[in-house]
Amino acid sequence: MVRVEGYAEIWERFKRERRLEFGGHTDPEWRDGHAVSASFVAPVEAPHLREGLKPLRDALRPFPFVSLHPDHFMHLTLLPLGFLVPEPRAENELSRGQLEDLGERARETLVGFPAFEVDLANLNVFPGAAFVEARDGGMLEKLRDTVCGRCGLDKPSGPLHLTLAYLQDADGALAPDEFVAAVERYRNWPVGKFPIERVEITLLNLGSSPYPDLETFARIPLVG
Repeated sequence: MVRVEGYAEIWERFKRERRLEFGGHTDPEWRDGHAVSASFVAPVEAPHLREGLKPLRDALRPFPFVSLHPDHFMHLTLLPLGFLVPEPRAENELSRGQLEDLGERARETLVGFPAFEVDLANLNVFPGAAFVEARDGGMLEKLRDTVCGRCGLDKPSGPLHLTLAYLQDADGALAPDEFVAAVERYRNWPVGKFPIERVEITLLNLGSSPYPDLETFARIPLVG
């Protein structure tokens, strides 16, 4: 069984290796010719978190390899579902009918699942993204486990988080000392709390713009 790294281990690894990647949905290698991706997400209403996020955004903005997420793109990805295509041929492809079926299964299994609150704090880094850590007493993991079990989906590795920016440099490039220091200044920084009162299956048009609006395919309310 592969051991999953926690937040502190992710930061220590990045600080030690300083390796960057070209992260995000605009990466041609990741897209592999696909036009639309689907994900199971928890929307994040960014405006009331703006004050807590501003210092983090200001710290990251000067670096040319940082692509900051705008408010309308803020979301917490629970499960990447794959690429939407008319006729699936690969494991990472699914049809609209399959996506509708996943939405119905998720809706059935989340009947009675309670709404809950997430506490966002602390800037952290993967090689391809800067993110804010999410803490909630295990409810996000329980939510993800519930959907995976009912829908027959593989659970992704790694802790859940709110992506704040993509890091987009040549794979293997080294992060400068100034970037590591900028992140470390906000390793203990409270951003704020937000409620998760619904989850959604969303579609992302990969060719329209760097940060298009997410199209809601299915909306599943949690119990308030």
